[in-house]
Amino acid sequence: MTDHPASSSAPAEPRPAEGAAAAGGPAAPEPSTGPEPGASPAAAPAEGPASAAQEGTGPASAPADELAALRQELEKARAEAAEWKKQYHRGLADYDNLRKRTAKEVLEASTRGKEDLMKKLLPVLDTFHNALRQMEEAKVDKKVMEGMEMLWFQFSDTLEKEGLKPIAALRQKFDPQLHEAMMRSSNPEFDDDIVVREFEIGYTFKDRVIRTAKVEINSKS
Repeated sequence: MTDHPASSSAPAEPRPAEGAAAAGGPAAPEPSTGPEPGASPAAAPAEGPASAAQEGTGPASAPADELAALRQELEKARAEAAEWKKQYHRGLADYDNLRKRTAKEVLEASTRGKEDLMKKLLPVLDTFHNALRQMEEAKVDKKVMEGMEMLWFQFSDTLEKEGLKPIAALRQKFDPQLHEAMMRSSNPEFDDDIVVREFEIGYTFKDRVIRTAKVEINSKS
């Protein structure tokens, strides 16, 4: 019987831990990834209203702030526009009042100027009228009389178109606004306060009395 030779491979060496355990010594501690002894655990980030509030202050809140500022600018512009519109209408009303007042003053000034001219022409009218009456009483040539009457008509008609009108007096009821009583007479054919004679013609200009008529009125008593 043939003897087999012993195996030439040596037994594997034990690992340090195994070797220590096998030797009966304490086991080596394994490396730990957790917190060291005595250290307080780190607080986990809270996810709640506080975190949402912090997120609200970020870039997402910028458009809201810009929109609020634009709204304020719009309200301010509207208020300024309303104030300018109010001032425009006030200025327009003031201008219209000024225009009307100026037109009225110009018209009044023109009327006063014409009235002064008419007052200066009244003695000329009186002289012309008295000359016609004397020519009629003197029974001058008929053609001369007709020519003077035509001249008188044209002159008085032109002044009447400008606003100068004679005041009616003869056989009219006495009116202290239009007539000035120079004397009284008693005539049973007429009622009281009736004008029976006219000494001087009165005139109005633009419905304004510029000279009263000098008259004689009747009185029965």
